[in-house]
Amino acid sequence: MGSFCLALSGRGVHQDVMAISLTIVKQAAVGIRAMTGLLLAALLALPAASVARAQSEIRVGISAPLTDYFSVIGDQIEAGTRAARDAEGTGSLEFFDDACEPEAGARTAEAMVAAGVAVAIGYPCIESFDMAMPILADADIPLILLGVQSEAIAVERRKGNWPVLRLAPKSADEADAIADYMKRAWRDVNFAIIDDGTLYGRELAEAVRFRMEEDSLKPVFADTYRPQLDNQVALVRRLRKAGATHVFVGGDASDAAIIGADAARIGIPLTLAGGTAFLAPASAGTLADGTALVALPAWPDVMDKPSDEDGMAVSAAHPGNNYLVPAYAALQIALAIFEGKDPAEGFFFGDLLGRTFDTVLGPISFDGNGDVSRNLFRIFVIEDGKPVLAEAGRSTGSIQ
Repeated sequence: MGSFCLALSGRGVHQDVMAISLTIVKQAAVGIRAMTGLLLAALLALPAASVARAQSEIRVGISAPLTDYFSVIGDQIEAGTRAARDAEGTGSLEFFDDACEPEAGARTAEAMVAAGVAVAIGYPCIESFDMAMPILADADIPLILLGVQSEAIAVERRKGNWPVLRLAPKSADEADAIADYMKRAWRDVNFAIIDDGTLYGRELAEAVRFRMEEDSLKPVFADTYRPQLDNQVALVRRLRKAGATHVFVGGDASDAAIIGADAARIGIPLTLAGGTAFLAPASAGTLADGTALVALPAWPDVMDKPSDEDGMAVSAAHPGNNYLVPAYAALQIALAIFEGKDPAEGFFFGDLLGRTFDTVLGPISFDGNGDVSRNLFRIFVIEDGKPVLAEAGRSTGSIQ
């Protein structure tokens, strides 16, 4: 699983959950829940977006995994939407447990239709989203989608005329972000591109390689390595023989930590870079200082941190809060959709595309496909064992 993204490893079961791996969910759940109260305190201190109150209160349905294994994601979505509801002072919230399962997705969508909700938020897992969306579309209920990165939903969205606003990066955004960084920072170095052979690792490495070659930047070495070994000395020596000083790793944090440690131990300087799977608990190993990675920022650190040029408050990268603030923003958008309107009168979905919404994520707009019109990923560099924001300027990825 890669990163709303919580960082999702390529070896995760649900590749399109936005974004922590199953390992991160399991090991970090207790700490994440303990942190939620502090994050909400910062959010509630933010100025609320100005939303004119509709004549009748808007009924908003929120679907998320509220029980069992993925409940840590649902906890954040519930906490974020409740915090926004308290700050805005309007909106009636109804919560539904989709359990990240297909049957539950259909069941929650049917329940939303029966409840007469005006707009839906959530469905962070593609399994439940796939079953829920046709039902919501038939009932003309728009969905603000959290978490699903799959590019494939664009095809279904067009075929079914689905009213979906995706408040999450697409799969391509991860490669766009890290490749854009590498084009600038690695332009004059000998770099290699390697992957661990998993679907996630291979596809990310191929996407990065393609984007680099668009600028006539070709790796001096490209190969698939054997993952989960106790050491990668043989791989490191092959990289040195090829003349590579910088290496993009389409793989997880554990392998990257071993590659970096082995290179340092035998005196071969290597600078590594990777994707969202580089975010991992300490048990996965320590990434070498100077390693670059792409991740979603820890937005709730807004009280002490300046906003970037997009108006987004950013600081560190953290695998434990990536649904909380987007959920808060999603409710702000949901309320703004019906600003000054009676929810019973409905709306024209096309009016939402290209419109700018004022949220805690900064100004948010959606393109003609219903995707966020800028790349939400940021580049981080490991310093003293921790990811530090490398640049606070505009999106490191392509504009969608």
